[in-house]
Amino acid sequence: MGTSSDKAELFALLKKYRAGQCTPEEIAQVEAWLDSFEELPDNDAMTAAANEVVVNVMHSLFPPKGKLRYILYAAAALVVLALTGLLFLFRFNTKTPVAVTYAAISTGKGERKNVTLPDGSQLTLNAASSVIIPSDFGQERRELTLSGQGTFDIRQNIKQPFIVHTGSLRTVVLGTVFDIKAYPGDAALQVAVLSGKVRVEKQQQQHTEILATGIEKDQLLTYNAGTGKHELKPCNAEDIAGWQQNKLFFDQATIAEIAQVLERQYNIHIMLTGTARRQCRYTLQLKNEPLNKALLLLEQLSGISYQVNNNEIKINIASCE
Repeated sequence: MGTSSDKAELFALLKKYRAGQCTPEEIAQVEAWLDSFEELPDNDAMTAAANEVVVNVMHSLFPPKGKLRYILYAAAALVVLALTGLLFLFRFNTKTPVAVTYAAISTGKGERKNVTLPDGSQLTLNAASSVIIPSDFGQERRELTLSGQGTFDIRQNIKQPFIVHTGSLRTVVLGTVFDIKAYPGDAALQVAVLSGKVRVEKQQQQHTEILATGIEKDQLLTYNAGTGKHELKPCNAEDIAGWQQNKLFFDQATIAEIAQVLERQYNIHIMLTGTARRQCRYTLQLKNEPLNKALLLLEQLSGISYQVNNNEIKINIASCE
């Protein structure tokens, strides 16, 4: 609106708008005029234009007639100017939230990966595992989700605890080294601490239950998702995290539990046959053994028999001891 007649028309319309006398069509016209300022290229231009518009409008709406009235109207103009400035600042300075995206890193059977996280922390992913990392990791939070097994070496940041989500549990640390095993289908989740301290929480719908806090080096927390029970006991954390050096440690494990680990580590398929006469459990460690030697050691220890057919192994557990 550049001509005098255009300005007069605008001012008359604004008077009606101010008095609440506009028709719906006129209200839409005024709001469209205000919206047109969204085309201004930057905040300085926006502010200058807003100032000029408000001053011109105030002079037209409230022409000075006497010193006192001028002061009152000038004060009113300042109020309107401030409100207008807030309106434009709100419109132009409100940041559009950036959508959070997620990156997934995974390993196949028989595979491991070393991952450097955005904050410099280190993660070693075991076989058949995955980690999901949000794009805003390290900005206001350090949180990720793990499925499978991983050993974390966390860079300390007292302002941002490091949180690992595994199902309904989350492990909270500041700076420490720990191992989490949380494979889908496993009977229990376990957290073993190699250095520092760790807190493990269970997320409920209405509240968070702390399962254990101050878990220290060579302590192991196990949680059974089926029963909801957990246990904290001593352990050799180096043995538990020994898979990074191809050392597999089993503590009172069943043949089925051992078979699950062998499948992931050696990229094979194991079928269990027969019915065990009792619940056989074994404690053993396999140190970088080839598959055939690992099976032979298991046979000698447990009394089971097995057959190998290409990439499939059948283990008969009927004779376990």
